[in-house]
Amino acid sequence: MIPFITKTLSLSSTAINKCIRMHTTTTEWTKNANLRSMFGKYVDKTSVYSWNSIIADFARSGDSLQALYAFSSMRKLSLHPNRSTFPCTIKSCSSLSDLRAGKQTHQQAFVFGYGSDIFVASALIDMYSKCGHLNDARKLFDEIPERNVVSWTSMISGYVQNERAPEAVCLFKELLLVEETDYDEGVGVGVDSVLLGCVISAYARVCVKSVTECVHGLVVKKGFEGCLAVGNTLMDAYAKRGEISVSRKVFDGMEETDVCSWNSLIAVYAQNGLSAEAFSLFSDMVKRGEVRYNAITLSAVLLACAHSGALQIGKCIHDQVCY
Repeated sequence: MIPFITKTLSLSSTAINKCIRMHTTTTEWTKNANLRSMFGKYVDKTSVYSWNSIIADFARSGDSLQALYAFSSMRKLSLHPNRSTFPCTIKSCSSLSDLRAGKQTHQQAFVFGYGSDIFVASALIDMYSKCGHLNDARKLFDEIPERNVVSWTSMISGYVQNERAPEAVCLFKELLLVEETDYDEGVGVGVDSVLLGCVISAYARVCVKSVTECVHGLVVKKGFEGCLAVGNTLMDAYAKRGEISVSRKVFDGMEETDVCSWNSLIAVYAQNGLSAEAFSLFSDMVKRGEVRYNAITLSAVLLACAHSGALQIGKCIHDQVCY
């Protein structure tokens, strides 16, 4: 039995439906056109697997409210959810920032024996974090018997999202100690690019040179130096510390770039008065033609024009915007 759950959740068979009614007055699946159309694809409304597929489809498409409708309707049919039901349902609560619905889904997960499931718990940590309840998220995290990379990422990301970077850094250091011990025993969490991206964001906010360089070394050691998301975050971290030349080295060493990569570096040059470098990088972007510039790119170039008084270049960019 998990102490946090038993202390904070009270049982109520109608509570989840009350949460749904906060958003709408129609919850019956037979009255919902979207659910009826989904059952044209997933035929059996008496099967929890069909309902799981519907909830997952709604959650993946960003239709979080419909996902909660589906969960509520499934429960009204007295179908028992399984471990696959809860992560997508909880994700939908997170997307809506609906703490009450999230708590009641947490309750249901506990009642059906999935409260300590690693993927359900990780989704709950993310939900509590997104709703600003970091203490609840951390209590859940601390009570997980065996954590994986998803649970560590959820908690570290929660700290970063809530502007509590020092705690994210401390937790990552704890992970490194666990990882070192587990590695000696032949097991390990397995740090991935998503986790490293969160950690770099945290270290960028702490603004301590040595720790950013330490994480950069770990990125190289783990073989993620060519990863797009990690590279973009690392560029931003160095730029925030004013190390523009290092940020450029990271950019030049990336195996793949996207419009965010180019925009970030062009904007850094423009914001620091390095207009010539911004113009040169924008010119390279256009010449290569591998990545199409967008409105954010042009805004950054216009800023460089403003700083340098480059009226003719600004007029050309203006023509591009009008076009």
